[in-house]
Amino acid sequence: MKKLSILLAISILVSCEEVIEVDLNDADPHLIIEGYINNSKGPFTVRISETTDYFGEQGVSPVDVQGISIYTESGAEEKLERVAAGVYQTTHTVGEPGETYRLEVQRDGQTISGSSTMPAPIDITKLHYVYDDREFNPAGEAGYEVSCYFNDPGGLRNYYRLRIHRNGELLDDEGLYLYDDKFSDGNEISYTFFDRRFQFGDTIKVDLWSLDEQTYRYYEQLNELIGDFGPGSAAPGNPTSVYDQDVLGVFSAYARNSLEFSITVE
Repeated sequence: MKKLSILLAISILVSCEEVIEVDLNDADPHLIIEGYINNSKGPFTVRISETTDYFGEQGVSPVDVQGISIYTESGAEEKLERVAAGVYQTTHTVGEPGETYRLEVQRDGQTISGSSTMPAPIDITKLHYVYDDREFNPAGEAGYEVSCYFNDPGGLRNYYRLRIHRNGELLDDEGLYLYDDKFSDGNEISYTFFDRRFQFGDTIKVDLWSLDEQTYRYYEQLNELIGDFGPGSAAPGNPTSVYDQDVLGVFSAYARNSLEFSITVE
């Protein structure tokens, strides 16, 4: 089974791009819409592409549309500017926790829409590391194991994605780090990156993203798709669309905090 690279365009303070290879069902070409808003002043980017053939040689190609707009529940709206083939950006939309954003894409006489409400940002209270010299551990090597601590707000169902960087490199090749507070509502959370080990002198940065439920479920399904499905495995289903039509990708308003440190004390 060949791989299709779904481009997850993540707009943080500047635009960047994650390429996640997943196994998908053979199907007709699909439109992919990836848009993200976070708790910053932007600009925010929406990327439009289309699968020419899931299992063909072309993969995905950028697609231009007739128009893209973002609307807020509080009454603001903005038409995004085209900055490259299939790439559109905001100029004045601001990310505000608690705000609901609606993305509308005009294509071939149809309107495709999706919405997302931005949760409140959660502070990382500390990052902790401990040296692990066990011969056998989940990472398969000796080194420092890193844990991230934060306080989960009580009385709410909260959803998180964590990202860890080593010396400026995002480590996401093994899948996405996700957490929900179903069994830990209102508690201090200690999240350990069990499958990673770090060395003396490394600079570590951890991002903590607060997600709405639909984004979390989308990422959960991506994690299920990432991996090596053998010849006898059933073809996994495509991620559930967050849009009102049969479109791949996600539109997410998320809140982000980060903390960084260097391993300088043994």
